[in-house]
Amino acid sequence: MPSLPAPEPARLPLDRRRLLGLGVGAVAAAATGAVTGGAPAVAGPPGHGGPWSAGFALLGDTQIDVDLPERTEGVRWAYEQIAARNPSIVCHVGDIVEHGSVAEYDTYFGTIPVALRPKIRHVPGNHDWRWDSTAGERYGKLFGPSRYSFDFDGLHFVALDPSHLLQEPGGFGESGIRWLTRDLDRVAPGVPIILLCHFPFGGDNYYVSDQERLLELLDRYNVRAVFAGHVHAEQVQRFNGVTQLAVDDTRGSAIYYWVQRTAGPDGQVLKVTAVQRGADGSAESRSVLDIPVSGPRTAIAQRPQAVSLDPAGAALAVSVRLAPHVRAANVKAQLYPQHTYGLKDAGQWRNLASDGAGRRFSGGLDLTSLPPGEHRMTVRVTDADGAWYEQTRTFDLPDTARRLRWSEQLGAPVQAGLAVRDDLLVAATTDGTVIGARPTRRGLSRRWRERIGPVHGRPAFAPDGRTVYVPSDDHRLYALDPATGRRRFTHDAGAPVLGSPLVTTVDGRSVVVLSAGATRQVIDARTGGTVWNVAGKGMFAGRAASDGTRVYAGAGDGNVYAHDARTGAVLWSFSTTTRATVYSRLIYGPWADNLEVLPNGLVLVSTVTSAFALDPATGELRWSVAGSYIYAPKLLLDNGDVVMFDDGGRTASRVDPATGQARWTTGLGARPVSTGAAIHDGVAWIPTTTGLVVAVDLTTGSVRTRLQLTTSAYCYSPPVVIGDMLMVGDQDGFLHGIAVN
Repeated sequence: MPSLPAPEPARLPLDRRRLLGLGVGAVAAAATGAVTGGAPAVAGPPGHGGPWSAGFALLGDTQIDVDLPERTEGVRWAYEQIAARNPSIVCHVGDIVEHGSVAEYDTYFGTIPVALRPKIRHVPGNHDWRWDSTAGERYGKLFGPSRYSFDFDGLHFVALDPSHLLQEPGGFGESGIRWLTRDLDRVAPGVPIILLCHFPFGGDNYYVSDQERLLELLDRYNVRAVFAGHVHAEQVQRFNGVTQLAVDDTRGSAIYYWVQRTAGPDGQVLKVTAVQRGADGSAESRSVLDIPVSGPRTAIAQRPQAVSLDPAGAALAVSVRLAPHVRAANVKAQLYPQHTYGLKDAGQWRNLASDGAGRRFSGGLDLTSLPPGEHRMTVRVTDADGAWYEQTRTFDLPDTARRLRWSEQLGAPVQAGLAVRDDLLVAATTDGTVIGARPTRRGLSRRWRERIGPVHGRPAFAPDGRTVYVPSDDHRLYALDPATGRRRFTHDAGAPVLGSPLVTTVDGRSVVVLSAGATRQVIDARTGGTVWNVAGKGMFAGRAASDGTRVYAGAGDGNVYAHDARTGAVLWSFSTTTRATVYSRLIYGPWADNLEVLPNGLVLVSTVTSAFALDPATGELRWSVAGSYIYAPKLLLDNGDVVMFDDGGRTASRVDPATGQARWTTGLGARPVSTGAAIHDGVAWIPTTTGLVVAVDLTTGSVRTRLQLTTSAYCYSPPVVIGDMLMVGDQDGFLHGIAVN
């Protein structure tokens, strides 16, 4: 995640603010001699035989919730037990709090004895900035860079952060792998390397879109261990040279781990012990595992000498050649579960047949259900002890229609939606690059480039096309001249503007509606002057709707509000969830919805469980349908129907706006989280989050064509069509041009 500007000081008690002002990394570095922060540490030569410290503590998934005091007490118990052992460092592998609020962090720091606070090294989890538009920069203020490295006990630690702001899973991207490569290149030979990350990798873990990039990198360095969390269960996996421990969650088990470097009978190890609160409140210890940090790396000898693929027929022919000394217990392969999004997946593995000598293994994988485009497969070679080496490879199925015409790199993830007016495309990235370009079948003809703060929301054009409004994490809304990219004005909203602006008309005056933190704001579209600003309704990272009389917006408190379009006064509210706690009302509410005013005047608002059509004057419920329609923008058709996308059900539906009844529902085969669709000639082109593009006939709901556009990069950006070209952005920073005629 890009670094974010510092917001107003978090409202923590003064002693904690002073501590945090020093920077957790700076204090810990002074205590341990480590180098932390955005720059990589430089590991010195390894210690042979010590002396080593008494060890360090490890924990994760504390997930502080202000409405669950019993959880807070469990975390407090763990930290008090850790403090009694006086470790030099404590490693927390993420999901510190439930959703990143000031109150949660205040409660979290209250669980930690004062002397222990500067010793804790955190990595972010998805809960720490998934749902709150202000939580990303709050994390940076409290803990510093989300990726960094440090040295301790002759070990080199690297804190990884593949997370995507406002999204559940993540991906490293090329920039993340470059950063890690630079760090590891500076480590002296022989120094054991430890990775800290919230998400576990490999095996049945599919939380990071491009984890194969990391696994390929591990081959080159002395990486011995990965400490992770997220899965809320203790999990040990040995593969690709590393031993991975996913720790049990402290939120539910009042547990921590003690890790000590010591000499074992076969060399140096990290001895890991779990310490858990017993029924009587006492600390109960049990041995978990020993992780080798010297000698041969785990399962590295199982690495294939060669993997050959031939996708020419109905099955992918797979051939694996092993080194002469390898004695594999099993060699198997599978098509990569491309559309498993942020989950575990046991896979559909097929054993490969041996040639008899045990060096060559072969078999086939059925390709008949795959669309044209790039795909992945994985080979796994397992030894007699159950450790394995896995390798993921790509292959292409011919795109005979030549739909993918070009892919251009913009330099950072294109998570924001795209905006189009006539033949001009405006695209923005999470590093703050905004471009104006005219797409052709041969590529982008770039007209201008501007730099602002990071962009996650979708830009919006003024009705006359003379201004484009771009929201930014840097607390500002930028009004740009679409012909030149020059700034017409900048509006300081006072908090991150992560959602998408709405340009509308009130009493004949063109205005822009935006959300910043917990505020809803309306500004003059020509000057940027504030028309009204309403605070205190909860965070909102979606897009408001308006009928000219009222402005409708979701909120992080689980409600949707109707505001007087002239003054901002609240006219009515509707609760979208029966949940009761602060956290649950946020995540089960309309916090990220793109609201719509339907042609019949009803207001459409969605959550992860339902969509609701409300009376615009009273907020009374007119109809509702079950499904997770919150993330992907809806499409309003010329005849008044609305196309809605259920990301949980992996479907698109054409819906009657009067009743909510579906005229048709079509399975997409993948989740359309945040993407929505663009229309060309009666066909909705729907990019799914895991890279599958599906073209659906709007009259019948039938699937016209499919194309696998990306494999290692998620897609969150709503697409646009210019002429006969569909534009889709991805998290690797590419903008793709697809022919749709």
